[in-house]
Amino acid sequence: MSSAKTVSVPRRRKPTLIVPAVNLKGDRLLSTRQAAEVVGLSPKTLRQLRCDRQGPRCLKAGPSKQARVRYPLSALEAWVAGMAVRGG
Repeated sequence: MSSAKTVSVPRRRKPTLIVPAVNLKGDRLLSTRQAAEVVGLSPKTLRQLRCDRQGPRCLKAGPSKQARVRYPLSALEAWVAGMAVRGG
């Protein structure tokens, strides 16, 4: 009997496409975690608002199930400004 050893070969990752974090208008694009910090919410709350279509405008890039979500900074600012309540 021969005792052959099996060697596991690590799988190669697909190359990552590096996309600048700026959209065509020069607006900074933020991840969900970064956007949550800007608006003062948890990432989980921001995700839930996005799913309920009540959160700030966002962009998705990639296949739908694996899309990376990015928030333009101007959209976050507009969303927060739209939530402002006038005292009186």
